[in-house]
Amino acid sequence: MAKAASGRSRRVHHTENLDLLPVMNLFCCIIPFLLLSASFLQVTIIQMSQTEGIGAAGSGAVANLARSEEDRLQPKVILTDEEMFIGTVAGTAHVCYSFTQSVDGVETLTYDFDSLRTKAEEVYRLLTDAYPMIDFHKVTILTVEETRYDNIVAAIDACAEAGFDQPGLQVAPTASVERATEAAMSR
Repeated sequence: MAKAASGRSRRVHHTENLDLLPVMNLFCCIIPFLLLSASFLQVTIIQMSQTEGIGAAGSGAVANLARSEEDRLQPKVILTDEEMFIGTVAGTAHVCYSFTQSVDGVETLTYDFDSLRTKAEEVYRLLTDAYPMIDFHKVTILTVEETRYDNIVAAIDACAEAGFDQPGLQVAPTASVERATEAAMSR
């Protein structure tokens, strides 16, 4: 058959209708499955207070807390590889020894943070009884270089439950922490 002069064929072309129902059914099945199998992260921001002895490069040293009465009496939680201490300039008390725990199949060091909470409550009570005119909120978590993040956060949480809700963090070389701990324990 010859074409029309306009170049168009006289035959009518029909476009097929797209059947979206199977695709919609697939999405209705997949989306709830994906939501059920997804893992959602919980992100928390921890407000940290500024501490003494932290250099611009991020390396710290044992701080001299003699700026004011509150800073001088500010408690420190010391996390070493072997044990945990809490103390002020008045003295240092042993909290607990570290122990290994399996986390995701890896043996890691951890501590008894219930003991820290109890000791921190005791220190908070003693400080507020002895110095009622001072509001004690600050605590410094002093750690060695290779302390696990989970242990630092658990120590911050235990101190916050005891009333020390303005944590500061210092990281010191292991030798410095051990010397400071030995000096404090010999008082």
